[in-house]
Amino acid sequence: MDERNEIRDAIEDADDTGLVAGEELITRAETLLPLARPSVPSELLHAALPHGHAAHATIDALHAEINRESPSRSAIEKRVGALRALPELESILANWWDDPQTQRFIANLAQIGL
Repeated sequence: MDERNEIRDAIEDADDTGLVAGEELITRAETLLPLARPSVPSELLHAALPHGHAAHATIDALHAEINRESPSRSAIEKRVGALRALPELESILANWWDDPQTQRFIANLAQIGL
């Protein structure tokens, strides 16, 4: 194992472009992405609705589903769809849903079944 580490160090030292180190950072980031859960903008969503609105429960359910150990893509999509139907919440949810981190997380749920 030490020999491999020495070879790796020599390659990185010889790489004037930084490509090897950059690829390593990209690989590390990609392996962590499935773990990075998007933060639901719950406070903004709650604040946009009047007190007592029935959608407050859906916001809480969406937040809980995202943070479950094994979140369900279909349950997330169902709740997002219901909330986006409300004009007060549509733009907040659209910005969150279209964020690359959120999209990567949702895609990972479908692809690898987190």
